[in-house]
Amino acid sequence: MPGRITVTRKIWAGLLLILLASIASVWFLSNYTAQPAESGFRIISLENNIPLVTDADVLSYNWTSQEITLTNEASQRLIQMGQNLYNYSSGFVIKINGEEVYRGVFRSPIMSAIPEPPKISIMFPSMLFPSENQNNQAIRMFYPGFQPPIDQPEKNLQLSQYFEEANKLTH
Repeated sequence: MPGRITVTRKIWAGLLLILLASIASVWFLSNYTAQPAESGFRIISLENNIPLVTDADVLSYNWTSQEITLTNEASQRLIQMGQNLYNYSSGFVIKINGEEVYRGVFRSPIMSAIPEPPKISIMFPSMLFPSENQNNQAIRMFYPGFQPPIDQPEKNLQLSQYFEEANKLTH
């Protein structure tokens, strides 16, 4: 009998080791293959899925003028994109922590086309009316009727709350 107990213990110990190894393998593979979560604010090109503007590029967000002040590096990156930035066929998506907030297109201050809601346009370089002074260090959320769409109050609230929590909201 004592030999049988030892064999039974060895079998159970072996099964336990196999079970633990299996659990560790599944955990390792799931972490290895899982996509990292998108965090923060991002404006992503729909044409090639590259980030155009990220949290690191944003210095402040003025809720009253809907203007986002950018770092010099971000501004230069957008300027270097030239006419490729103003691609109406594909546009961009604004995401906060991986969740889509808006879709839209970039436009220059001299373009007259404005997409219909739920799309928005981002004016770059920014221009405030009626002064018409261009600001190459900023982009401006530009909505039809010059106001954020009232049919999407939760999306507008998402933007203001996000930038307030990030300590980048001004009025």
